[in-house]
Amino acid sequence: MEPRRLETPLGPLDVRVGRVADVEHYCALKADVLAEETWFITEVDEFDASEGLNARLLTSLLEGDNSCFLTAWMAGGLAGMLLVQGGHLRRTQHVGRLEIYVGEECRGIGVGRALMEAVIDWASSSDAVSKLSLAVFADNKAAVRLYERFGFEIEGRRPNEYRLADGSYLDDLLMSRPV
Repeated sequence: MEPRRLETPLGPLDVRVGRVADVEHYCALKADVLAEETWFITEVDEFDASEGLNARLLTSLLEGDNSCFLTAWMAGGLAGMLLVQGGHLRRTQHVGRLEIYVGEECRGIGVGRALMEAVIDWASSSDAVSKLSLAVFADNKAAVRLYERFGFEIEGRRPNEYRLADGSYLDDLLMSRPV
């Protein structure tokens, strides 16, 4: 994927393939998003932020032909990132499972859209990936709208899949799109 530059209300946004050297920024952004306790099943204290472990994850994403690691940078640092982890078994190698993280202060200005455009371009040029899939909390309306704009459709709903600390439950939506 070729690097891209886009203008946002907060300044220029540079989208590029991530590097293992970005691991410190990766860990910090992931920890910040997880600390919001809103968007992911992993809670911040469950995230192992050791750079060695996460550098190995990023290495595996960058070396796999059915995986990728994309980053979006602004003057203030890493604004967002998108990971696609390809299946490891022959029957799942064609599926890339997507996760996207956007810093709270960078939401609503096009970071998610830019990362999604980049991953669709990457997947479309890949011989290894023919389907992108993801899971998202059903109440995350903004994320669901973003995914739908990029051709993702709801494949299924898992009611009460996650229990929160207050005892309430969240449904999980399974979404995908062919490439």
